[in-house]
Amino acid sequence: MSSNLLDNPKLFRHVLEDLPVGIYILDRERRIRFWNRRAEHLTGHLAQEVVGHVQEEIVQACDRRGNSLSGERCPVTMTLSHGQPQQCTAFYLHKNGHRAAVKIRTRPILEPGDAIGGATVLFEEAFVYREESSGPPMYGCLDAATGIPSRRLTRAVLNECMASVEESHLGFGVLRIRLLGLEEFRSKHGPQAVVPFLRTAAHTLRHSLDVENFLGCWEENEFLAVLPSASPVTVATTAETLWNLLSHSEVAWWGDRFLVEAEVAYTVANAGNDLESLLREMKPSHSSRTAKAAVAGAASNSGRLRG
Repeated sequence: MSSNLLDNPKLFRHVLEDLPVGIYILDRERRIRFWNRRAEHLTGHLAQEVVGHVQEEIVQACDRRGNSLSGERCPVTMTLSHGQPQQCTAFYLHKNGHRAAVKIRTRPILEPGDAIGGATVLFEEAFVYREESSGPPMYGCLDAATGIPSRRLTRAVLNECMASVEESHLGFGVLRIRLLGLEEFRSKHGPQAVVPFLRTAAHTLRHSLDVENFLGCWEENEFLAVLPSASPVTVATTAETLWNLLSHSEVAWWGDRFLVEAEVAYTVANAGNDLESLLREMKPSHSSRTAKAAVAGAASNSGRLRG
């Protein structure tokens, strides 16, 4: 490459714009000075909407328990304060309201004399949803409202997993997720009013599950997630993570913002179990006791979170 290309700032800006990872650059006052196209795609925020704004006005990140990554817990703060690169997995709040798991890496921008002049943040999807992976396409088997597998396909996956567990004797996890309060919202605003809640929940769930896990529609206002070869502790902690992230997702409706409320029931299906009985036992109920931590139910292979 010739030296005149290396000295061309427009070239470098073009390269940063087209990289397949999200990149944004902050100055010392934490104001966003650059925001590339992949950052727009991953967050829903366009560059013209964010450049010049303080990071906290745009980037709302939390950990898997729903705790905000702000102040000293923010990786950017650590980089700006101490000049140390940071790396972590967090859950960004998309402009549309759902949570998405991202891997974050920060690097300091050093000025002459090694003064810290700002920071560069690189982020990319932590998990790739299976429909976007290299697996076979599922066209015609997806729910129109949420874009995830239909109930029919979900039942087929469950039956396949149950047949496999009888041969391998390795259990698999099942999570039954129900959104709360939609019946009242539907009766007040009409049947289409609940679609944003279902879509936001589906996006949060599918962007928070690893690629080998399955997510599909079930009954009205419900989803099922299948975790192959999962231990009771893994199933329980995954249920807690999903419940926390759903509880920190938002839906915009005519200028108002509504938090998503959900109940997550979970169990481990083993050889000899009756799948239909397990699903009936997992049926969410408004009379269910609220669990403060999913891991508390891991010893009995099942549990429930509600809120």
